[in-house]
Amino acid sequence: MSVANVTPRKKKSEFAKYPTGDKVILIVAYVILGIFLAAIIIPVLYIILASFIDPITLQNKGVTFDFSKWTTTAYSRVLGNAQIWVGFKNALIYSVLFTIISVIVTLLAAYPMSRSDFRFKGFFNTIYVITMFFGGGLIPTYLLISNLGMLDTIWAILLPGAFSVWNMIIARTYYQGVPRDLEEAASIDGASEMVYFFKILLPVCTPIIATICMWQFVGMWNSSWCCAAY
Repeated sequence: MSVANVTPRKKKSEFAKYPTGDKVILIVAYVILGIFLAAIIIPVLYIILASFIDPITLQNKGVTFDFSKWTTTAYSRVLGNAQIWVGFKNALIYSVLFTIISVIVTLLAAYPMSRSDFRFKGFFNTIYVITMFFGGGLIPTYLLISNLGMLDTIWAILLPGAFSVWNMIIARTYYQGVPRDLEEAASIDGASEMVYFFKILLPVCTPIIATICMWQFVGMWNSSWCCAAY
């Protein structure tokens, strides 16, 4: 038989290589994920389409693809409202400042907690964990802010939630994963603790710093809109 008459075998897909049981599980998982995806996308699409339709038409006929009934009046009224732009500006200012303060405080607090030679690490760990499960409540928080003279100031928004115990634990764990050889080499070269932290450790921890920045920025951006326009 000549080489030219040999029919090449079809390469099996990755899905075809799985056993029957695994295929069933994957199909069920894909169907469930598809349902969840549809439950998220369909309402968003409805909101986007409804924003272009005249309110009376939307109320009487629902979503229609008769483009003569579409309008951009809603966007004109929203974007023409000066308070919207004030809200954007304030939310951006709050989010940026909060992220800077929170990341600085978190990274500085996580460093001593990552040190095995820190004498009071167990005590502070216990205090930090307690604050994750028990809060002071609204009235004690208000009284604390009032006694500190931060009422009606931007600091009442930025400072109370600037320190996140969860982010501190994540940063501490990341610090502990950095090889100790870097610290030993820096110590041999005569680098101080501050030099090691700012010039050696932090550049290595860029991924976790970026992650914490994103979490804090998004969290403040979402929560600052309640008062950003005022």
